[in-house]
Amino acid sequence: MKQGFVSGLIEVGTQIEERQTLEDGLHDLAELAARSLAAGRCSVMLRTQAEGSETGALKVCSHYGDLPEAAYRETVSIDSSIAGRVVAAGQPLLINDVKHSALAALARQGDAAGSSLMSAPIAVAERVIGVINVSQPSGGRHFTQEDLGLLKVFAVFIGKSIQVFHLQRLSESRLLQMAALLERREQEGGAKQPISPDPAKLAKIVAKGFYRELALAGFGPEAIISVASEVLGLLNENLGRHRSRIEGTKR
Repeated sequence: MKQGFVSGLIEVGTQIEERQTLEDGLHDLAELAARSLAAGRCSVMLRTQAEGSETGALKVCSHYGDLPEAAYRETVSIDSSIAGRVVAAGQPLLINDVKHSALAALARQGDAAGSSLMSAPIAVAERVIGVINVSQPSGGRHFTQEDLGLLKVFAVFIGKSIQVFHLQRLSESRLLQMAALLERREQEGGAKQPISPDPAKLAKIVAKGFYRELALAGFGPEAIISVASEVLGLLNENLGRHRSRIEGTKR
């Protein structure tokens, strides 16, 4: 293993806990990965929902190097990119001649990315949530299996870092603390008394803090929308059961 790799990884991992956003922490890891592998470019892509797609898509979350700014505005479907193939298969990939490989048609960055690239899946709780990509090896060389092994270590570390980051931010969230209190009250079978004597005021506070709390927990806009949609879905489900009970009582 390359000199200073482990110490650098631990140092960056510690810094991630102090970052305000997940993107900032992942940028540090992307930079360390690129430098450790003597590569000019490294990007971290995370899964996101795509309209009309059952498999979802990937979106750049952070990067190091000369990745075009337009890459942040694009979503890449799982089945139409090299990174997507890595996510779908859950296996790392090393290609040293992209143009003449079986996946040449899926290459998206053209000559700017170079002919040699590596990708490794990022997993959290055994679920693949993204991919780390490295390209542009220095000195005109090609990546090796040893390089791929190091990238796999980074992928594992990034997955753990994302999990810890979210858990840490959520543990500081008043929204989560309120949810935990409600769950505990339900499990204990307590009386259905409101937490606040003014439910309307409480609802306003929760609504006002919803976006801020989830943003601080590292969730991006699309993830926050997904959470909000889930809340509305649960509300509609509960209202449906309530209507059914009322209609059953009237019969």
